[in-house]
Amino acid sequence: MSWRSVIITRPSKLSLKNNQLQISQDEAWNVPIEDISALVIESAQVVITEGLLSKLCENNTIVYICDNKHIPNGYVLPYYQHSRTSKIIKEQINLTEPFKKRIWQEIIKQKIVNQAYVLKCIGKHDSERKLMSLVNHVDSGDSKNIEGQAAKIYFESLFEKGFTRMHDNIFNACLDYGYTIIRGAVARSIVEHGYIPCLGIHHRNELNNYNLADDFIEPYRPIVDLWVAQKIKRNDEFNADIRFSLVDLLNYDIIIAEKRQSVTNAIDIMVSSFTTSVQSKDYKKILVPKVVPLERHSYE
Repeated sequence: MSWRSVIITRPSKLSLKNNQLQISQDEAWNVPIEDISALVIESAQVVITEGLLSKLCENNTIVYICDNKHIPNGYVLPYYQHSRTSKIIKEQINLTEPFKKRIWQEIIKQKIVNQAYVLKCIGKHDSERKLMSLVNHVDSGDSKNIEGQAAKIYFESLFEKGFTRMHDNIFNACLDYGYTIIRGAVARSIVEHGYIPCLGIHHRNELNNYNLADDFIEPYRPIVDLWVAQKIKRNDEFNADIRFSLVDLLNYDIIIAEKRQSVTNAIDIMVSSFTTSVQSKDYKKILVPKVVPLERHSYE
């Protein structure tokens, strides 16, 4: 089971040697490919071999490519590997609107529950109760945009009154980075399970190649929010240590199907349950995650 995150911040040559990632800088060292769940390339002065990229795809490792602000702006994902991709895609294309709206309802309800739990963890109990009072108002397709109403209460309680996701500050830099890392893990799982990531159930932007990933990420966002709220101060610098910690959230605990799993494993379980839900035509069979206090997952 892959569990290790590798971030390359310095000029390097990345190659394949004895089925291991070899990182050559001032000196060289190796990392077993099977241990790597995510490889983040931040430095513009990195050379990577085709043989290594191919092996990473075989291992289902996500490779993140970053811009000059260190924010991931692209992924390298494995090509469709599911044995019945054609069948899965036909089912995806033929999903009915009522079914998709019900799936979205389940996702948004759990997202708001998770947001409320984050507020509980930081002692904002009045706002926690306000969010929980909204959960039962989420209808099929969230036609009343309860998600948006909850978000306004949530982010102002999480950080400060007047806070918006449009501000240029350390909090939003961390949120954007963390969300992008988890979005990549969701996209990987979607492809692994045979789905076309651009065909969403709610998100339908024609310019977005990852609409379905943007649907499934929603209940996972609060784990990033919790980490940022508890670990980041306004004057902190968006440095490599912070970025590594955000990547490592893939290895933190979350509960799904009443069991503790790493975020990476929980994403796979959720996407797999979506397949079960689609094939049984029962939206209630989709499994969604519950946020718990921040703790790195034990793989023992």
